Amino acid sequence: MSVTVAARGAARVITVDRPQRRNALDPAALTALGEAARSLRGDREARAVVLTGAPGVGVFLSGGDLQALKDVRTARSARAMARTAHAAVDALRALGLPLVAAIHGDAFGGGCELAAACDYRIAEEGIRFHWVQARFAVTTGWGGTANLLELVPRGTAARWLLTAAPVAVAEAHAAGFVDAVVPAGAALDAAVTFAERIAAHPRGGIARLLTLLRASSRLGPAEARALELKEFGAAWATPEHHDAVAAFLARR
Repeated sequence: MSVTVAARGAARVITVDRPQRRNALDPAALTALGEAARSLRGDREARAVVLTGAPGVGVFLSGGDLQALKDVRTARSARAMARTAHAAVDALRALGLPLVAAIHGDAFGGGCELAAACDYRIAEEGIRFHWVQARFAVTTGWGGTANLLELVPRGTAARWLLTAAPVAVAEAHAAGFVDAVVPAGAALDAAVTFAERIAAHPRGGIARLLTLLRASSRLGPAEARALELKEFGAAWATPEHHDAVAAFLARR
């Protein structure tokens, strides 16, 4: 299979398993990525989804498989391919679970875009990010520009996208694109540990916080405050909140 799903404690690890293509995604793999996300619907034990690529090839994800996509020649077919990627990301986000990228190797093109679509990025020392779209005379197509601008200053995004120069993990971390840097070989374990820390808290509250995190930066101040008020009121009225308060007061 080109995409696999495995349980590791509170985490569900989705792996793009195409080492022979350096973990590049063809249309079938993009479809499989969406199917992997949908397979986790109803998994009440899952508390976070970890996205990664098969190890051993020095690459996290290579983005679009250009060998498979070389016959995509028209704007219509290119948009159809991009919509398949959008559908996969939408399916992952629709789970209401934090999406964590475990980046164990270099990311290229769409691989950078998928990392940007995650809620938290853990990268290993020594890796680099290659926003190579300009090199191939295309734009980002999988939501990458909007997601990148939520994470780094506009000038930084402009430099990365317009020059296509490799970005070292230290620079990516300093800019705010990478959230944690770990030693080589440790990204996946660190992502699973992050999932376990999330699992210590009520699931419903995490889902509502995730809604705010994903939406607020793209809303105006009034709309963001209105969304927060809505989610706050709904969360306060849940049994999860009341039980947590009762447990806290009982400990005191």
